[in-house]
Order: sequence, then structure tokens, then C-alpha cells
Amino acid sequence: MNDEEMVRAYSDMIYGVAMRYVRNRTDADDVYSDVFYRYFRRERSFETEEHRKAWLLRVTINSSKEFLAKRQYTDSIDDDMFGEEDMTAPAGMGIEEIVAVRDALKRLDENYREIIELYYFNGLSVPEIAQMLQRSANTVKSQLLRGRNKLKELLAS
Repeated sequence: MNDEEMVRAYSDMIYGVAMRYVRNRTDADDVYSDVFYRYFRRERSFETEEHRKAWLLRVTINSSKEFLAKRQYTDSIDDDMFGEEDMTAPAGMGIEEIVAVRDALKRLDENYREIIELYYFNGLSVPEIAQMLQRSANTVKSQLLRGRNKLKELLAS
């Protein structure tokens, strides 16, 4: 895969993860640029595309966290953190339900939210998340289960 194809293939994923962490478009642009700067700064070789994807996600998460730490970012969250395109309701879900899920995710513990977002929004498997977060697959499974249960509680209240 050449550089242009790689950028095209992973741009949306990287920007989406950055948005979920830094919570506004300007800061997400900075993180996005940083991730690709780190990627192109050195010649990299990956065993598989999954390895490249995992590396990019890990660097995006780390870069987002570093960005937040440097800026001493407050925990205010924009209502448009998922972007306009996410306002289209999946089959059987109305806009009110989407807003309720967003609000519940905002109140969820960061560790649970991170795993839920990687699993549901980025489509990563439990083993991929475990490798990326350097946790055991069993830990990721239990945190995913607990996160879902907490999310259900938040939605019920």
C-alpha cells in the first residue's frame, strides 16, 4: 500500500478517534497531523495491515492523551463530538435515542468508554483492543461487559 492509499484508508478512523478524545475539530486536526507526522517521520514496515492499523490507533490515542495533558484540557464536551454524519439514526433508533446514548457515554468512566468506542465505533475485536491497550483479552472482555452494564444503567436513569 503506497502512502496516499494508506492516508485515504485510515484518515477517517484516526480523525474519529482523535475527536472522541479531544472533543473539538481544531484540536482533532492537530492530533491528526501529529499522527501522520509520526508515521512519515521514519520508514516503517508492518507485518500486516492489522498491525499498521493497530499502530496508528495506538499512536492516535497516545497523541490525543498527550495533547490533552499539554493543554490541561477541561472536561467540557461539545455536543457535536461525533460529527453531523453520526446524527443519521441506525435502523430502529431515533434522534432522541442517539442523543441519550451520547449523553450516557459522556458520563461513563474513561476506561469503559475507551473500550466501548474502540469496539463499537472503530470495529476492533477484543484481541485487537487488548494488544493496543496492552491488557489481557480477558480484562478487555470484562471491561467491555462492565462498560455495557454501566451504560445500560445510565440510559435507564
